[in-house]
Amino acid sequence: MTQANSITNEYQITVSSPVWQRVEQIAGEFNLSVSELLKQIGEGQLKVVAVPSNSEKISDRDIANAFIWLAAQTDVAINVYKLQKLLYYAQAWYLGVYGKPLFDADFQAWIHGPVIPDLLEKYQCQFSWEPITEKIEQPKLPQKIGQFIEEVAEAYFEYDDETLERMICSEMPWREARGDLPKDESCHAIISQESMKKYYSGRFFSK
Repeated sequence: MTQANSITNEYQITVSSPVWQRVEQIAGEFNLSVSELLKQIGEGQLKVVAVPSNSEKISDRDIANAFIWLAAQTDVAINVYKLQKLLYYAQAWYLGVYGKPLFDADFQAWIHGPVIPDLLEKYQCQFSWEPITEKIEQPKLPQKIGQFIEEVAEAYFEYDDETLERMICSEMPWREARGDLPKDESCHAIISQESMKKYYSGRFFSK
């Protein structure tokens, strides 16, 4: 009886550094080494599910639409300036709680608070200082994001834009971005996400 020789085939796969770092991160979440993770996947103990990379990509306009829709449901008036500040607090607290941005857009440290210029222009051209009355269908956000936006709305909907301005302009991220500029001097400096994360995580975890 002839015994077949055992043959081992080796394959080399090249992956980019970010992909490998993500694999290492996933392995760490299961307290496994990368080789152990791959072995368990190969044996069917762990299942790999493909998810489109942009499946939960949220934009500042998505969040703006969520606030506008919620305001319509609760009879709350939101003008363009209050909307900017609600977006800022949503981004700031998401950074503080989860350590990552809710959306990619940056805020500039304008005289009257944080602003995303192109979003400001969009609604300012239509509504000026008046409440935004655009008809918005309920945005299709991931459940966790939707609940988070509702919590931000519950905390800040009761304030008008001037009160929100005083609150934000007394806080460190806006003040750091403006540096020593007089309060009434124009400024387009970016409020850094790192500054927002540090400040609001400190407030969240000190509760």
